[in-house]
Amino acid sequence: MDILINGKNIDYSLESEQTIGEVLGSVESACEEAGMTVISIAIDGAPVSPDELDGVFRQDPSSVSKIELETLSGDDIRQMLADLGSRFSECVPALEDIPVQLQIGKDIQVMETIHSFSLDLERLYKLIPLVHLTDLAPEDLTVEGIALADFPSNLAPLLSELLSALEQKDTVLAGDISEYELAPKIGALGETLNRI
Repeated sequence: MDILINGKNIDYSLESEQTIGEVLGSVESACEEAGMTVISIAIDGAPVSPDELDGVFRQDPSSVSKIELETLSGDDIRQMLADLGSRFSECVPALEDIPVQLQIGKDIQVMETIHSFSLDLERLYKLIPLVHLTDLAPEDLTVEGIALADFPSNLAPLLSELLSALEQKDTVLAGDISEYELAPKIGALGETLNRI
């Protein structure tokens, strides 16, 4: 059985492992010791979804010819956070411009801005639990005095209000939320992540 991590074959010999779960547990422990976390698994070229893990874990190792793992290191996570910081900083002018865009009927552009911003927020939400793999100190990761891990909960009500205002065609409220409430918070978030 071949085991690849980030596309590179590793030297691994079965010892007493009876299941794929035991093999993966051993490899994952070695990854964690090296400061990496596993983010995806493929068995014989087919990606394994979280719903399929239990069944795959029970398989006999002889039933599999290749296991491919993708991992992230602390340095990868730092870089991804810094990249998101740049993206959030670049998003601020677009958020501030939403009132004007709504007034001149560029609703599609507004929705594209919100969609793009939402995808970046989703990426951030997935990275926050992995920050412990970096060498970042918690005090380096505060936004407006709030821990980075807690900051998304401050954004959720604003996003909900913004989407509600857009649905109700309340362009004044949508503009105020995006320009005066959301944009400054995203700017502060971008600044924090840019310092990483």
